[in-house]
Amino acid sequence: MYREIDKPVKVGVKFSSGKVEPVWFFWRERKHEIDEVNLYHRSFKGEAPLHHFSVRVGNDVFQLTFDGKKLGWKLDKLWVDGDPRQ
Repeated sequence: MYREIDKPVKVGVKFSSGKVEPVWFFWRERKHEIDEVNLYHRSFKGEAPLHHFSVRVGNDVFQLTFDGKKLGWKLDKLWVDGDPRQ
């Protein structure tokens, strides 16, 4: 089950062959190195393009979103097994 986070984060990205790929992000005063980008999709909020990335860090899965109009990143969700309050 996903736990809502909805917090701005700093993200390091790699540009390759016209693609943007997140490689790390800071959350809770800790740098999280991304092991794998599992999924990517794009949506729109009004005229703002939103780029959504599902990423794996160890056994944890996070959803990161880049707002192409505001040029900012947000940590949307964290996948948790069991009790989502933990």
